[in-house]
Amino acid sequence: MDPEEIKNRIKKVKSELETQEMNDKTVSPLGVAMKMGTEFVAAVFVASFIGFYIDKWLETTPIFIIIFFIIGSVAGIFNVVRSSKMINKD
Repeated sequence: MDPEEIKNRIKKVKSELETQEMNDKTVSPLGVAMKMGTEFVAAVFVASFIGFYIDKWLETTPIFIIIFFIIGSVAGIFNVVRSSKMINKD
């Protein structure tokens, strides 16, 4: 057997298995929505938490909380958009 023929057969079997796995998976829309919501909230919470402790450490007004809240919100939006694109791709 030719090595190219073996590679082609392996690729064919892998693609068939991936297709079968994708068909077997049923994703709940509620689960997807919960995942996206959790990703957004987590990004905002973690960034705000970091901002809070930087403010506490530097003894400043809540300027870093505000800055990191905005950064966390942007990161959360990017996570949701990325997840949405991956879902639409499938």
